[in-house]
Amino acid sequence: MAAVVVVLTAALGMATNIGTGMLPAWRWVHSPTVIWSVVATSVLLLMVLAVIQQRVASTDTPPGLGATVRHIFVPRRAAATRPAIASLRPPQVTDRDIRGRDRLVDQMTALYSWRGRHRPRVNVLHGMGGAGKTTVAQLVAGRLTRAGVRVWWVSAATATQLDTGMRQLAVELGASAADIEHAWSDTGSGPDLVWGMLDQLTQRWLLVIDNADDTRLLTPPDEPVAAGRGWIRPVPHRRGLLLLTTRDGDPATWPAARYHDGGDRGGWYRLHPVEMLTPADGAAVLLDHAGAAAGTVEQATALAERLGGLPLALGIAGQTISQVRRTGVAGSPATFAGYRTALDTGDTPTPTLAAGALSEAQARRTIDQTWELSLDLLDTRGLPQARILLRLLATFADAPIPTHLLDPTTLAAAALLPNLTGERLATLLQALTGVGLVTLEQTQRSTPVTLARLHPLVRDTSRRPLHTTQRHTTYLAVSITLLLKNTTNLDADNPTTWPIWQTLAPHTTDLLSQATTQPDTSDETLIDVCGLTQKTARYLGEAGLHQSARDLFAELLPIYERVLGVEHPDTLATRHNVARWIGAAGDPAGARDLFAELLPIREQVLGVEHPDTLDTRNHHAYWLGKAGDPASARDLLAELLPIYERVLGVEHPEILATRHNLAHWIGAAGDPAGARDLFAELLPIRERVLGVEHPDTVTTRYDLARSIGAAGDPAGARDLFAELLPIRERLVGVEHPDTLDTRHNLARSIGAAGDPAGARDLLAELLPIRERVQGVEHPDTLDTRHNLAHWREQAGTRPALPPLRTAAHRPAAGPGTPPPDTPNHAQ
Repeated sequence: MAAVVVVLTAALGMATNIGTGMLPAWRWVHSPTVIWSVVATSVLLLMVLAVIQQRVASTDTPPGLGATVRHIFVPRRAAATRPAIASLRPPQVTDRDIRGRDRLVDQMTALYSWRGRHRPRVNVLHGMGGAGKTTVAQLVAGRLTRAGVRVWWVSAATATQLDTGMRQLAVELGASAADIEHAWSDTGSGPDLVWGMLDQLTQRWLLVIDNADDTRLLTPPDEPVAAGRGWIRPVPHRRGLLLLTTRDGDPATWPAARYHDGGDRGGWYRLHPVEMLTPADGAAVLLDHAGAAAGTVEQATALAERLGGLPLALGIAGQTISQVRRTGVAGSPATFAGYRTALDTGDTPTPTLAAGALSEAQARRTIDQTWELSLDLLDTRGLPQARILLRLLATFADAPIPTHLLDPTTLAAAALLPNLTGERLATLLQALTGVGLVTLEQTQRSTPVTLARLHPLVRDTSRRPLHTTQRHTTYLAVSITLLLKNTTNLDADNPTTWPIWQTLAPHTTDLLSQATTQPDTSDETLIDVCGLTQKTARYLGEAGLHQSARDLFAELLPIYERVLGVEHPDTLATRHNVARWIGAAGDPAGARDLFAELLPIREQVLGVEHPDTLDTRNHHAYWLGKAGDPASARDLLAELLPIYERVLGVEHPEILATRHNLAHWIGAAGDPAGARDLFAELLPIRERVLGVEHPDTVTTRYDLARSIGAAGDPAGARDLFAELLPIRERLVGVEHPDTLDTRHNLARSIGAAGDPAGARDLLAELLPIRERVQGVEHPDTLDTRHNLAHWREQAGTRPALPPLRTAAHRPAAGPGTPPPDTPNHAQ
C-alpha cells in the first residue's frame, strides 16, 4: 500500500509540472504519450486502492453493527461474567417511512464524502417533539450501516439509559473490566475512556445519541456543552461522526455562528433544525398511510396544513383514517375532508405555516385533538378500555415498556380494567398500534420480548387528563404494583437478570420521581415504590454503575426517614447501602466512617447478634482495611467470625466470605504464612459447599497460591498458578484481567523458583497483551513492564527496560476487582 502511495505522489507531481511547464531535463518526460500513460495508470491505481479500502473497512465491521453480544465482567467477583445489558443496534427504518427529509439525510451521509471532509463531525438535529428527529437519525444510521460504517445507538432519555448505553459502548470497543470499573468510579471518567477508544478506531464509525432533551446529562456538572469535556466532544478525524437528537436548540446551550445555508455551527459542531413538513410533503405522508381512496391530493394537502405539518400528528391521522376505512366504523372520519371537519369542530385554532413552524403549545394541542379522534374511533369499535390502557402506559418512563408487565389479573383486580383477559389486552394493544399511538416491537434476544413504545409527545398528552381528573396517583399505584409483581423473584445480584433490569430501571426511577412530586401520594405507595427502587439501585451497583447506585440510595434515605422514622429497620438498611456504594464508588474512608456511625444504632435497634448488625460489622472491617488499616480490619474480622459462625452456621456462604476476608487482611497486615494456612483450610470447604469452579472458590485458589509464594515457597505457588491458569482462561476468557493477573503471578513464581529466563519469556508475551487490553499506563501493565525488566536483568540477556514509572507489584486480588470476596449483602 505504501508503494502505491509513493507512485501516486510521483505521478501527481509530474502532472503538476506539466500544468506549470516545469519539466525536468530528461528527454522521455517530454513525450505526451509517456506522460499521459503514467497519469492514466495512476488514476487506475487510485480506483483500485479505493475499492480495496472499502472492502477492508467492510471486513472490519462486524455483521449487524452492534448486534453481536459480548460479555463484560462482574466487578465484585473475580471470575464471573455477565451478559451485555444494552443493545446498541440502531432501530430499523426504511426510506418509505420518511418524507421531506431527503436533503437533511443527504447532508448527514455526505459527511463521509470528499466534499464533507472539512465540515464539523458533530451534528445536532434539534426541533420540537413529534418533528421526526429520531426518524431522520434512524434513516441516516441505516444508510451508513449499509455503506460499511460501524454504527452505535444510545438513548439519552434518562441518565440511567445514557450511563448504561455508554458503558456497553466501552465494552464493545474492547475496554477491560478494570478500565470500566475505574472509569465509572469517582476517580475516573467514563467519557474519557469511551472517547479515547473511539479516537483509536481505524474504521469509519457513527455514534447516535438520541432524545438528549436534557443536555445537562451530557456534561460534567455546571459545564456548558460547548466545553466539549462530557459525552459530546470534538471528533478529531474524518473516520468518526456523532449525531445527536434533542429538543434543545437554545443558543445559550449551543453558542453558534450562522452557516450560509441556514445551519448553525460552533467551532466543532453544527446544528440542523428539523422543521415542520411542507403541505406537499405532509400530504404525501397522509396518502402513504390512508391511500388515495381517502381523498384527493388537494384534500390531503388541506388536512396537512390543518395539522401544521407535524409529522407525528400526520402519521396518527393517516393511520386512524386507514383503520376507519378497513373496519367501516360508522360516525368516524374515513376521508381527509371528514377528518379535517372533525378537527374544526373542536376549539383548537387552526395552526398555520406562515410563521415558519408550529409552536410547542400548538403542537401539543394538535396532538391532543388527533389523539382524541383516534381514541373516539376505538370507542366506537367497542374498545373504550384502550383510552385507559394508553393513560396507564403514559405513567411509565420515556423508554420501551415490556408488555409482560401488563398482567391482566393485576389490572383487573385494580378495577382500572375490569374483566380484562390476556386476549382482550392483546386486542387493545394492537388497536392502539393500528391508530399510531403505540409502537410494538420485539427484541432480538434468545427469548424475544415484546416492547411497547409511546412517542414522548403522546405520553405527555396522555398524562394531562390524569392531572386534571385527580387520578394520577391511582394510575401510578397500579403501575408500581405491576412492576413489584414482575420483580418479586428477580434477583438483582444474578447477572442473567440484568438485561431485564436494564429495561425496567428507567421506569422504576421515573415512578419514584412522580410519586415523590405528587402531593396526594399515599405513604403505602411511597414505600412500595421505594422498595422497588431499592432493587433497581442494587442492580445498578452490581452491574458496575456504582455512582448511580450510591445516588439512588441517597435519594431514598430521606423518604424512608420521613415516612418510617430514622431508626426503622428499612431506613437503617438504606443507610447501610448508601455507605456500601459510597465505598464502591471510590471513597473507602467515607464508607468506613458511615459504617462506624451506623453500627451502634443497629446494635441498639436490632441487637448485637442480629444478622444485619453483623453484616454492618463485616462491612465496617472491610472498608477499614480498604482505607489503609489492614491490621484493624484483621482484628475486627477475627472478633466477628466466631459470632457469625454461631448465628449463621459454620458453612454459611457469608461465613466463608468472612473467613476469606480475614485471611486476606492477615496477609495484608504482614503474615503471609498465616494467610496461607487459612486459605488452605478454606479451599476444600468452598469446593464442597459452592463447587470447584464457583467464582468464590476460584478466588480462594488464587489467593492461596499468592500467599504460598509470599510465605517463601515460590515453587509451590508456581505449580498452583499453573493449575489455575487454564481454569480461568476457560471460565472468564484468555484476556480477562483476572486471567492476565494469574499469568503475571505465574511468571513471577517461575522466576522466583529459579528460572529467570522462563519468567522473562512469559512476561514478554504478556506485556503487549496488557498494553492492548488494559492500556500502556495502567498500573497492572506497569507491574508487568517492571517485572519484565527485572527478570531480563536476572537472566542476563539484555539491559532492563526503562520503566515508565516506579510500580511495585500489587499483592491484592485480580485487577479491576476488590480484594477477595467483597462481603455478601443482605439488603
